[in-house]
Amino acid sequence: MKRTYEMAQLRRPPNRLTADEYAMYRLDGLSWEAKSAFLGVNSSTATNSNNDLRAQALTADKLVTYGILSFHDFPFPDILAVGHATRSFPGAASLRTVEEVAAFLEHKAVFPIFMKPIAGNGGAGSVWVDSYADGKLHLRNGEAIPVDQYFARWLCREGILLQAVARPHPEIARRFGPRLATARIVVLMSENGPIVHRAVLRIPVGNNMIDNFRHGATGNLLGAIAVDSGVIFNTIGKQGAQLAPVLAHPDTGEQITGTVLPDWELAKTMCMRAAPLFPGIMYQSWDIAFTEEGPQTIEVNSGGDVDVLQLASGQGIADATWWSLFREPAPGNFVRRWMTRSGPWNRPAAARRP
Repeated sequence: MKRTYEMAQLRRPPNRLTADEYAMYRLDGLSWEAKSAFLGVNSSTATNSNNDLRAQALTADKLVTYGILSFHDFPFPDILAVGHATRSFPGAASLRTVEEVAAFLEHKAVFPIFMKPIAGNGGAGSVWVDSYADGKLHLRNGEAIPVDQYFARWLCREGILLQAVARPHPEIARRFGPRLATARIVVLMSENGPIVHRAVLRIPVGNNMIDNFRHGATGNLLGAIAVDSGVIFNTIGKQGAQLAPVLAHPDTGEQITGTVLPDWELAKTMCMRAAPLFPGIMYQSWDIAFTEEGPQTIEVNSGGDVDVLQLASGQGIADATWWSLFREPAPGNFVRRWMTRSGPWNRPAAARRP
């Protein structure tokens, strides 16, 4: 009965946890305080309502984001070309048609190249291209797709970026193989400045082109990062039908948990310096790559899935620091006001402070 009652409570705002998520996070046995810090996939209301919707356009468009970062001298993988009917980027080739893209790939490109939609998210449309031949993109995962098929989907919409493939830091390459493992670093904007709140390392496995996790379906791993030290303190991956701890990287055999990320303090400082460049976005998810040239910004999201952070660490993201900054929007009718009556935003301000 107690479990049923708690699940019913957690289904309400702000948590919005489904029964499947309750099981996925293995909340049985945790204290109520620990359980109530977990947020479900439908809990983005509180995050989004605290962001300025106009400001989110700065992060939704990667050309705009990179333009801001470039102006302030933040490092990111070189943009080699922009595939779009009208848009361009300083120092990059402007490719207006599929034919121009094909000519660039055949005569000017230096492989490997990473391609991604200008306005894409969740890794959709992102591909690592090892070579180009016979009108096809030959990808890292062994697939080959016709160039016109790829660009027919993305070029006619928001366009695509062609970027140089950054090389991983030697320590990252030794432990995880010869590709980038990016950290998702969550920065919360307070009245006193940015706070690095949580972090997780997304670790690629096998021939995967990107390091997205997708609840383990990709075969990649997650490593929870201790924000103060940059130490990976827990690693998980999918084993059979369940998520379970992983001790060593399956490709290299190197131990993961206990690894100290190179240039961690520099990466944190980079995020804290860059966060104020996107005013109005209180919840920022920075994707940072640890490269042989130092940390580089891959992208920044306004919001972002909280599941990777919670799954890797086994801790809910909505702790006292979170609720000292964020508020659930005021319900619009009596039923919703009744449903949200016990939300953390209704506690006295002193009780919400960390």
